[in-house]
Amino acid sequence: MKGFFLYYLLRMFTGNPLAAIIGVFLIYAIVDKAYLGFLPDFTKGFRKKRQIKNSLMELNVNSENAQAAFVLGEYYFEKKKYEKALNYLSHHKLQKDESAKYYHYLGMTLMEIGKKEEGKKYIEKALELNPKVGYGLPYIYLIDDEMKRHTPNKNKINAWEEEVERFGNTENLYKLGMIYKKQGDKKTAKKLFSKVLIEYDYCPKGIRRIHRKWAILARVGKAI
Repeated sequence: MKGFFLYYLLRMFTGNPLAAIIGVFLIYAIVDKAYLGFLPDFTKGFRKKRQIKNSLMELNVNSENAQAAFVLGEYYFEKKKYEKALNYLSHHKLQKDESAKYYHYLGMTLMEIGKKEEGKKYIEKALELNPKVGYGLPYIYLIDDEMKRHTPNKNKINAWEEEVERFGNTENLYKLGMIYKKQGDKKTAKKLFSKVLIEYDYCPKGIRRIHRKWAILARVGKAI
């Protein structure tokens, strides 16, 4: 209703329906940027598209370009197009790359397509090389996989959970809370959602927008 009322006012002032619609969108975008953080960063999207286009061109010119292949693999993972991501992450030169970041993405991708054991090995290898890789996200994958086993190892889960909490990353704390919620453990889920809000309160004002989305989702998670 508020959106329609705003559109009605703008249409009265501009006399142009299209200009009113654009005005509503711009106002909501400004409010979102300042207070919410749910709308995508459109400029970031354009920059990313340019980067992907350049990487594709580079691979067409030089199929041995491992860095371009990794950029594309990372991009398609983020888009949840895991089979396509694996296609690029399986580049023969990347397989010689022993970086934690590469193993991290390869492991997560393999787990997403159902190759749990193989993916888990790569994630564990990534953490051996750099325990800080992914800022806690690899542990989310390990916890989720362990919880789904017939007899979960509670000691492992507790140790991995401590690692996630150590980073204080609002997004990963929220994701961990959602894992517990899906398992039916609403009490633990709510505790984790509370930790999201605590971490958000400690965030400097300059970076709060990045974490605001997870704080809002955590409040909703606690309420439902």
